[in-house]
Amino acid sequence: MSLLFIKCKKKEHTKISDSEKKEVTQSQFAKNYPEFDLLQLQQRLAEATVNDSVLSPFYQSSQYASAWVHDTLDTDNLYKFVDVLGKTEEHGLPATVFPTSIIKALTDSVDLAYYKDMDTLYARIVTLDTMATKAAIKYISGMKYGFLNPKHLFGKDYDINIAQPDSAFYVNLYNDIKTNPIDALLAAHPADDMYLNLKKEYDLLKEGEERGFPKINSGNTTFKIGDKSKHITHIAQRLIFTGEYQPQSDSIPTDSLSYTLDDELLEAINKFRRHNSLPEEKEVGELTIDALNRPLEYYQQKIRANMERYRWQRTKAKHNKHIEVNVASAMLIASQKDSADLLISRICVGSIKNKTPLLDGNISYMNLNPYWNVPRSITVKEIIGQQKNDPAYIHRNNMKIFKGGKEVSVSSIDWKKADPAKFPYMIRQEPGPRNALGLVKFMFNNTHSVYLHDTPNKAAFNRKNRAISHGCIRVQKPYDLAFFCASPVTDVFKDRFFYSIGKDPQSKEGKELLKANKLKKVSDIINIDKENRISLFIDYYTVYTYPGESSLYYADDVYEYDNLILSGLGFSSDTKD
Repeated sequence: MSLLFIKCKKKEHTKISDSEKKEVTQSQFAKNYPEFDLLQLQQRLAEATVNDSVLSPFYQSSQYASAWVHDTLDTDNLYKFVDVLGKTEEHGLPATVFPTSIIKALTDSVDLAYYKDMDTLYARIVTLDTMATKAAIKYISGMKYGFLNPKHLFGKDYDINIAQPDSAFYVNLYNDIKTNPIDALLAAHPADDMYLNLKKEYDLLKEGEERGFPKINSGNTTFKIGDKSKHITHIAQRLIFTGEYQPQSDSIPTDSLSYTLDDELLEAINKFRRHNSLPEEKEVGELTIDALNRPLEYYQQKIRANMERYRWQRTKAKHNKHIEVNVASAMLIASQKDSADLLISRICVGSIKNKTPLLDGNISYMNLNPYWNVPRSITVKEIIGQQKNDPAYIHRNNMKIFKGGKEVSVSSIDWKKADPAKFPYMIRQEPGPRNALGLVKFMFNNTHSVYLHDTPNKAAFNRKNRAISHGCIRVQKPYDLAFFCASPVTDVFKDRFFYSIGKDPQSKEGKELLKANKLKKVSDIINIDKENRISLFIDYYTVYTYPGESSLYYADDVYEYDNLILSGLGFSSDTKD
């Protein structure tokens, strides 16, 4: 609606003081400002918002009518709005993310008849109206889609398709704000179980922050079953609050030798360890004590970052069979909609220097007995140097060298003079149990040349920090994952699979078929047909849960992605111990 239209209609307008509506003439606003002219406010709103990309479409859609002033100032909704904005911390946001105090101060000043001349009044109402409207638009769109865009935060390392507000969303949003802004704000809150669990945990941590905990000053002491100590008392008190320990009585005596480390308390400690990505043990040492002594702010920061993550809406649908890879926890979960069974496997992910990209896709095929075409970056940075120091390295690792598609003898190269910057060869590792990809890899289309695969280095899965690969994902249970992906799966199929990768069949029928020389190998390429598509997400959550559970698990922020989110939201981003 043009400014010209507003000016032409001005002569038809009636001032509030002239209105016949009883409720208007009796309003405090009308009494305070009898000369107030709604059309004058519309004109000023048009002038103030014409070049504002966020506000101009909103006000144009209503002919520049105020969102918060009708025949009178909508103080009731404005104060409710201030109350909603004042609770943004419950959603893991800084208290300063919205101009809450300014909106309240402006509302108070107008409501209390602070302004005596009309020009100042109009200016203040325009500021109040536009500021509140912009905050409402930001609040609702942020709650529905996230306040940050991960593609801007993480760049090329983030390749998951997420929903973004479109024109249809904004049309509905504008109508909702005009109809009832408070209902629109409250309806925007995420309501999925995971988000509500995070919010509940966040509230619990705030309660604990106010209550406080004694620090466990046990030094490098290691506690064993049967030990008594005031430090064990403090451990028990800490675990009661966070729910891992539930003794018959919550009242624990504080005498220095009053509490014993028994099997029940040790199980609670191991539950705490599981929830904090620590190894379970039969003793309690410095590593666990350090984790127990983490300030509650450590967990609050993680929840803040992950509440934002869970506001991001993935657009790719999950298929009947689904694989979820969590890079932060270095864990994989494979699930099927019509089955309660889960495949949970440890994984190894990319190191800090070689981060595993976050992406979505579909598993397209499995490759048994794969070749490994060594990436040039690994050839240049690692293999050339290793071959120089150990002339048997390439041969011992079952590798071959090619140039222009033709194999070249290792001995024909003067490795001492090999220049990594000008090295013209491609190195390939042949199939076999020592192949870096193991005996099976799982392929899906992506622009990063990453995939899931087996590995001969099984010991790495026992490490706490499993961010050690060059970017691809090593799977601790590759055969279980292969059987999850394949369809249909019978005992004989499993035997054929094992036979194809050089392992013995396991079923009685398979052994008999092998003995009769009738056990056939499966193809080295096992395609996943479109009717049985398997969706895959490789994502990053430092607070997560497992299907069917409500308990929250915490993972280390190995890539420091939490810090990027927290900084983007306006928090201090130090989540370290």
